Amino acid sequence: MKKLLKEYGFNSDMQYFEMIVTSVINGQRTQAKEQFNAMPKADTKAFVKSIFTSWSTGLNESDKSIFIDLI
Repeated sequence: MKKLLKEYGFNSDMQYFEMIVTSVINGQRTQAKEQFNAMPKADTKAFVKSIFTSWSTGLNESDKSIFIDLI
């Protein structure tokens, strides 16, 4: 994940997660999938857990399920 954070100039995993959510909201689902798949497995799990539990992303259930299917 450190490599991805450095590549995008982010300081935290959450900034990267927010970029993925923003991609979905902007209709760029293919881009969001690519960003998601670029993460290490542990981080993909953390992302999915966060969008389904503690984080109010604004994504609907259909959008959220995209990421479950990618695991």
